[in-house]
Amino acid sequence: QDPLPIGNPCSILAPAEVRGMASEAYADAAQGIAAERMATEQRPAPSMQDVPMRQYLDTLVVPSLLPGLNAVAEERPENPVEWLAYYLLKNNPMREGAAAADGAAAQ
Repeated sequence: QDPLPIGNPCSILAPAEVRGMASEAYADAAQGIAAERMATEQRPAPSMQDVPMRQYLDTLVVPSLLPGLNAVAEERPENPVEWLAYYLLKNNPMREGAAAADGAAAQ
């Protein structure tokens, strides 16, 4: 008896042992079940050291850097690198207390 109803989309994605069927991908059913179990188990998210460089930059650097570069282009300060550095320090979302300081400044 299939533990999941036929109309349930999870029955398609459930490992063979949950569906009550033998794996058809492996000659040895036990090896197939072990492989499916390993493929469906939860794994911890990769650390930032493990993700590709482009993903790291797009996730952590670009969201702060692009608004800073736009502000530099609008302001056109005498020393744009120093101005951008100050902007990035001031608008760093990972800075401790950034949310508290922004909330206090708004009041």
